Formats: sequence, structure tokens, C-alpha cells
Amino acid sequence: MLKLLKKNTFINYLLPVTGGLMGGVSISSFLWLIFMPISLSILWSGIGKKYSNFLWGFSFVLVSHHWLLYLHPLTWLGFTWISSILITNIIWFSCSLLGGLFVLLWGLIGKKIILKENIFLINDNELLIRVVFMSLLWALGELILSQTSFFWIGIGESLIPGDLYLAGLARFIGSKGISFIALLIGFWLYFIFEKWKRRLNISRLLLGGILIIAFLHLIGAYLIKPTNRDFEFPIAIWQTNIPTREKLFLNNQITTDKILTQQEKALSQNAKLLVAPEGTLYSDFVFQKPNKIDMLIGGFRKENNTIRNSLMSFKKGEKLYSDFIDKYRLVPLGEQVPNIFNRLIVNLSSLGGIESGNNKRYLKGGNDQAIVGVICYEITDGAKIRQAIQNGSKFILSIANLDPYPLNLFDQYISIASMRSIENNIDIVIASNTGPSGLIRKDGRVNQLFATQVEKNQVVYVDYLNKKTFYNRFGDKPLIITFLIILIYINFSKVVN
Repeated sequence: MLKLLKKNTFINYLLPVTGGLMGGVSISSFLWLIFMPISLSILWSGIGKKYSNFLWGFSFVLVSHHWLLYLHPLTWLGFTWISSILITNIIWFSCSLLGGLFVLLWGLIGKKIILKENIFLINDNELLIRVVFMSLLWALGELILSQTSFFWIGIGESLIPGDLYLAGLARFIGSKGISFIALLIGFWLYFIFEKWKRRLNISRLLLGGILIIAFLHLIGAYLIKPTNRDFEFPIAIWQTNIPTREKLFLNNQITTDKILTQQEKALSQNAKLLVAPEGTLYSDFVFQKPNKIDMLIGGFRKENNTIRNSLMSFKKGEKLYSDFIDKYRLVPLGEQVPNIFNRLIVNLSSLGGIESGNNKRYLKGGNDQAIVGVICYEITDGAKIRQAIQNGSKFILSIANLDPYPLNLFDQYISIASMRSIENNIDIVIASNTGPSGLIRKDGRVNQLFATQVEKNQVVYVDYLNKKTFYNRFGDKPLIITFLIILIYINFSKVVN
């Protein structure tokens, strides 16, 4: 052990692991403000060091996604207790391994771009350009991953509640732009430390960085300052609180009786719309009596001998749904098993497998009111949500079933939803099975949030009026264009040199 410490090998491995753990712990918590910048400074210090970036990414995902272990037990799907433990740990480890590989790739590119061992020999402006490039590369990496089924939460989307004012900048640059700024702050801390170690003057760098960060917070605070809510639409949220493992034992008559009761409760609160979470209705469900209120309700439906996980619109006075959107981002293994595995393992979906649908999130609700409908972790796809809002949606309805996951996943869900509201200046209604459920205002602040693990029917008041933001109009195009310009510059400068 002493020999190991003398060679600094142990420290070289321990430091990135510690940085990743700090970053993972800070996700969607008040710790973000302190832990994440330090974690990212450690990330920057690992560029060029063997295994450092991989260990950072692996540790980061290992902590931030530890809720995957709560998939166990899978015995209700036919697995043995031992195989259930094995499967959940393999999924958790695989996600961590993938995270480590992505960060390793970023670090390898950074080693070529920045030449870390010579950062004090590079012109300050040249160094800044290259650091901006690497930060943009990370942000665009998150953007690309957000369009896949293997993305849950990024650095920018995990900022709330840790630093709401910095998150306000998402009105201009979106959550990927926030990731870009966070990476720059991390490098700033790393660069200060490296200069301090070499006994170089850090006063100008320190003061200048503090002033810039303060200025960014002032801008963010101004962008999300509370405004008058001019038009409020009463919506009743039904948090069903039915554990996933118990849903298999419910029949349509029990569900019908529950819905009729909830409709009466919604009407008694003068609600004009009732919403219910993902998976509330089975695929063969039929209303026996006309609905008493407009509803948007999650459930399963059949189409061409396939089952879809859907959000369905039921109009007042009708028995059948009039419009729907299908879930397009299916949970890997949980809802969709790759064909290569079909003969090797049983279907993890209790319904025998689900087909994905169209990725358009625009849905007509009662009285032809347009909304953005997202199911479960489709909330991470800011691009599709932005498109639906551009088509005239009045608010975002996010339905989910996060049982049996722990509260830290609920916090991550709220953080992502808050970022979507800030980006687009729009209210978000959340209806989840066991929680979280409630209303997030267009400024990213939680207006109402129900207690978890209880059945609840409560009205929230949605403000339909929203002003388009810079991000909603232009999306991530400014970041992409800036990245391409710097990429051209870097390659051109290499040719000239």
C-alpha cells in the first residue's frame, strides 16, 4: 500500500472516483451548487490521464442511477429471486459502464484538442476557444443522447433545485447550454487550482470568474422572475397510488368504479379536465357510461394486434377515446426487448411486449385544447416537446408510473420537468401513479406537489398564456452553429501551423 501511495497510483484512481461520486450525489439536489463544480473540475483534471475520465463517468452514473436496483424483485414477472438480483445489478452496472465509456471518449478527444500537459504554453485566447469547444462537445453529446432510449438525465437538467437562477438561462440556451456553462465553470476551478499549485497569480482569474458567474445569475433570475397568471384553467389530477405489482389483479369493473368516483370528485372541485397517470387503463377497457368530464388518461390500447402504451383523450359525454398519442420512447428491457434476446429471456413487460408509436407529442384534449403529451421519461426529449409547443400547445401534461423507484428518482423527474418549463415558458402538469404529481409553473418553480404514496384527487390551476422564448424559437441551433465554427477554426489553425 505504501508503495502504491508513493507512486500516486492510488490517488490517481481515487480522485476521479471521488469526483464522479460527488457529481452523482449532487444530481437534482441542493448539493449541486457546491459539489457539481468541484466534480467537473476533477473531470477536467483527468484529461490525458489513463482511466481517469472512465472512472469519473462510471462513478457518476453508478450513484445517479442507483435507483435501477429498485427494479428488484422481478419475481412477479416469473424470475427467481436470485436471477432478479442478477438482472437488476447487470442493468445498473451496464449503464455505469456505458457512462464511463462515453466520458472516456470525450476525454480522449480533449487530450488531442487541449494538449493538457501544455495548457500554460498555449495562448489564453487559444486555450479558451479549445475549452469552449470541449464544453460544447459535451453539451451536444447530451443532445444526441437525449434523442435515444439510453438517456435519463444530464448535467444541465439536474441543476434544479440546486441553482434555480442559473437554470433561468435555459430560456436562452436550453438545458444543453446550461451543461456547457457548467463545464466552463468546472474548467475555471481546475485552472485556478493548477495556477495556484505553480504559485502563479490567480487574483485576476478568480475575480473575473466570480463577476461573470454573478452576472449570469442576475440574468437568469431576471428571465424567470414571477409574473401575473392571467388565465387559469382548473385541472383535476388523480394520483392513483396503485403499486405496479398489484395492477395485474385489478379488473375493469374495479377501474370503472374508481374512475366514476374520481370524476365526481373532480366535478365537485369545479374542474374542467381530469388527468390520470401512465398505465391506468388496460387495453380491453371500455366505459359503460358516457363520461361526465373531459379526461386525459394513461393506459394501454390495441392496434394491429400490438399493444401501445398511450395517453388517451376522452371527451365529456362519450365512451371511447377521441384522440391519443402512443409512447415512442420505450424502456429498454422493461417494455422492449431487442429481437436478439427474444428467444433467450422472457418478456419483461407484464403485457407481453409493447410497440412504440409516433414521436409527435401534440395532442387534442377536451374542447379541442391542444397540449404537449409526454409519457414517462419522454420528458427528457426537449426537442420533441419544443416542436409540439410551436404547434400551439397550451401546457405540458407529463404522465408517469415511477413505482417502485425511490424518492431520489422523483426528484430527478421534477428537476427535468422544471427545466422543460423554463426552456419554453410553459406550465407543466404531472400525473404519476405513486408520485410525483402536481403543477410546475412556467418559471420552473413548483406550484403544487402532492404527497407521495397516497391516492389523491386535487385541482391545480394552469396558466394557458405563454410567451415564446428564444430557446423555443431556435432550440439548440446556436450551440450547434458555434460548435461547427470553432471546429472549422481549430482544423484551419492546424493546417496553417
